Amino acid sequence: MPQLPSPGAEPPARPRSDQPAELGFTRQSRVRWLAPGMLARTGLAVAISEVFGAFADRRELQRAESGAPLDLSTGNAATGSAATGDTAGGEFWLDYVADIGDGFDGATTVASQLAADELELPFGDRRYPTRAGTLLVFGGDECYPVASSANYADRLVGPYRMMLPWSESPRWLLALPGNHDWYDGLTSFLRQFCQQRWIGGWKTVQSRSYFAVKLPGGWWLWGIDVALGDDLDKPQLDYFRAIAKGLGPDDSIILCWAMPSWVESGPENPEGYAPLEFFERTVIPDRAMLRLSLSGDLHHYARYQGQDEAGQQKITAGGGGAYLYPTHKLPDELELPPAESQDPNKHPPVPYRLEQCYPSKQTSRGLRADVVGQVYRNPGFWAVPTALYLVIGTTLGRAFPFLGRDRWWVASIPALLLALVLVAGVWLGLDAFSGVGRRRNPLRRRLVGGGHTLAHLLVIVATVIGVELGTAAAGWESPWPSVAMPAAEALVGALLGQLVVGLYLRVADGIGPGVNTDELFSAQAIQDYKCFLRMRIAADGTLTVFPVKIERAVRWSFSPEDGPGADRRWFRPADGVEPVAELIEEPIVVTKRPVPDSSRRSVNPV
Repeated sequence: MPQLPSPGAEPPARPRSDQPAELGFTRQSRVRWLAPGMLARTGLAVAISEVFGAFADRRELQRAESGAPLDLSTGNAATGSAATGDTAGGEFWLDYVADIGDGFDGATTVASQLAADELELPFGDRRYPTRAGTLLVFGGDECYPVASSANYADRLVGPYRMMLPWSESPRWLLALPGNHDWYDGLTSFLRQFCQQRWIGGWKTVQSRSYFAVKLPGGWWLWGIDVALGDDLDKPQLDYFRAIAKGLGPDDSIILCWAMPSWVESGPENPEGYAPLEFFERTVIPDRAMLRLSLSGDLHHYARYQGQDEAGQQKITAGGGGAYLYPTHKLPDELELPPAESQDPNKHPPVPYRLEQCYPSKQTSRGLRADVVGQVYRNPGFWAVPTALYLVIGTTLGRAFPFLGRDRWWVASIPALLLALVLVAGVWLGLDAFSGVGRRRNPLRRRLVGGGHTLAHLLVIVATVIGVELGTAAAGWESPWPSVAMPAAEALVGALLGQLVVGLYLRVADGIGPGVNTDELFSAQAIQDYKCFLRMRIAADGTLTVFPVKIERAVRWSFSPEDGPGADRRWFRPADGVEPVAELIEEPIVVTKRPVPDSSRRSVNPV
């Protein structure tokens, strides 16, 4: 029977300075997703992973690894708390966090709250005492922008280790890979999480990229690896089917899925929910056993509840460190599986309703306008519009040497043809940038990409006219007009080209679902509005979910000495103000079996 992991070696020596050689990692700033170099490297990694992943699926090789479920249902492993080694009343606590390793301050802010032995969470005029989880679950996308040993060390292991360098009562850790963890073919993930390594006071315990854990009170925790999106391999299906055969009639399941396919399905993506629905239908013996589904991938909190007798909860909690993803485009109602799905074996559709989201839709809408200024903070992005304006503007200037004057129609045919080819290429590129699926809505995709192209073209043409009129009025003779044109276009591209992109992203968000909503917020890289889940299994088997929010990410500075009490953290808030953890909504009570109107039973506060 497994026990809580042994503390092992003595506490590590405290670093003498914040130099990487002392810390063992390098602090990283938040990922700026419009930076050209970062986009190029990430795009290459994605392309390679998709090509080679089709021929060398690492999950197929994991069949030989020991896959016995981790049993935390009894003994010290079940009843021990991370803080004291025992828990009154036989309660079991676990934490769930996803989309983690991005900027240092954001990831560390969340890690600080997960590392704390206890949190008292306020909601309104009530306060709820909670304990750190004996088990911590990473729900996917453990580091950004792509998985690598260095990125795991700098963006995940470092922040978590310095918040909990060592503990007399260590905790278990399980991780589920997301798409970013798959961008190196899962190599770094398996090395980091499947070799029983320590991350500060947490010990990894899994041997595969998916897992099953037997929890107290007849609960099971299943983590499903869907690779780059919607793929379920046969060895993994066989693994869970074998476990399902041993489930008792009173057992219940918490299912971790790396992406919220319930939100990403619908009329425009009718088969988006199909892999999850297939798993629920063909692996889980009784649909009523599935009481709670958890996911990250979208960097916010959103809870949907089934409106049938089962009343299943589906929660997205991807606020572990990555940039904020908006909530204002979340549908208020879902139908799962979608009526448009062509799967003849699907379950009858069940309506779901959005019960709560964080940040609120109103707050999410209010954050959109900041993109106009934030787009300038993406390193090197200025070079993209600068290059486009320089090439297209110079070519248009040669094609229409008298544009803006009395003979504006006089054109150089070769230069004009080249300009048309360049504009068409930009249109195709911005067509793909729009984020609208080619198969889902090709007309909207073409119109959005065309509108974006036209906005840039108007600025380019206006610059050509201004340069030709200005040089003519100044009496400049050759070769100075030819020098002024590319110089002016490059300057305008660097200054106004980014502004056009920012304004486009703001306007495009109002066009319809899926139109650059991700780019609108990734360009801003908002580090605030963090969230994670804390869960408690009571002695009677009742599961309570405490959705935790941290409104503002804290800036951290190195501390050369231990703090008061047992504070061994290597970094502390730079301004001395600790992060504030609060409840997003009242605790959610999930019973083991469907009970009418029971999913929101009251929980006793302090």
